[in-house]
Amino acid sequence: MHIYVVTDTLGRMKDTQYSDVKTKKLDGSEYEISATISAELLTYYRKKAIKNLGSDVEVPGFRKGHVPEDMLIGHIGESKVMERAANMALAEVYPKIITEVKIDAIGAPKIQLTKLADGNPLEFTATTAVMPEIKLADYSKIAKKIFSKEETFEVKDEELKETLTHIRRQRSQAESYEQQQKDGVEHPTVPEIKNEDVPELTDEFVQTLGDFKTVKDFEAKVRENILEERKLRDIEKKRIETVEKIIADSKIELPNLLIDQEIARIQTQLEADIAKTGTKLEDYLKNVDKTIEELHIDWKPEAEKRGKLQLILNTISKEQNITPVEEEVQKEIDHVKEHYPDADEENIRVYVESTKRNEMVFKFLENVGE
Repeated sequence: MHIYVVTDTLGRMKDTQYSDVKTKKLDGSEYEISATISAELLTYYRKKAIKNLGSDVEVPGFRKGHVPEDMLIGHIGESKVMERAANMALAEVYPKIITEVKIDAIGAPKIQLTKLADGNPLEFTATTAVMPEIKLADYSKIAKKIFSKEETFEVKDEELKETLTHIRRQRSQAESYEQQQKDGVEHPTVPEIKNEDVPELTDEFVQTLGDFKTVKDFEAKVRENILEERKLRDIEKKRIETVEKIIADSKIELPNLLIDQEIARIQTQLEADIAKTGTKLEDYLKNVDKTIEELHIDWKPEAEKRGKLQLILNTISKEQNITPVEEEVQKEIDHVKEHYPDADEENIRVYVESTKRNEMVFKFLENVGE
């Protein structure tokens, strides 16, 4: 039995225990891990789960966070309490087990609770992907060849004219919409405005758009912005070309678990996009005449590409010792917490570190030939 010490929210010392750890090598760079978490630890987290869940539950006659425990459990259900307790206990214990058995786990594990009941030990089985063997292509050579291509960008007078007309039309539409709101129109609309009806481009007009004195100043800035946007699109195009070439020339035995996780992410994004239109997933499936299983098959090539890309970026970051600056990471975490105060900080950290590290790797690839 292995003993670890943690502190509860009041600073009191608590013993956490786990035992019966077993590991089994599976095919495809995956491991199965089973273990038992003590009843004492599960009970400890059950109390925290009740407090955690109770903070948001509303019961007539009681303030949030002050609902009696038996009434709270009756309201939300014992199974939900135990599920939350199990997740909290696993979050504490699972990383320690991974460290002890020296498994280089990547991605989120697939966990099955085999025994979960109040007053009893928690038994679980986890399937996790491990870092597969990677024969990485010569990414420096590939990146240098692609990013060293000289590109020439220009903005033709006709393009500039069209952009300026578009800006003038947008300003006229915005003013019309705002005027409708001031006039008390119940459902203001954005009107269609013909080119001949857009405001005249004058010094006075451009001065309302920002720190500009003359039309010439404004035209120069618009031309500069168009060029900058094209340069950014070119960099993005070269990034895609570079990673696709690295993926094609590398050999990676991608664990099935990682592919499944990428498919799940694609589905989550699809459901979020569908929800914005007020449509349900079931309706979408009917419209495209496919089952969710058929979509999973369709998404598999993209999921494999995403999984390989992340492994490649992680490997390059290790080889080149690319690590985000902690102060910048924490600053971004604090920014996210301002907008999503209930979000788990550790999950935010993983996301922020991964995003910043990936961007740093791309910057490295862009500049490798300099």
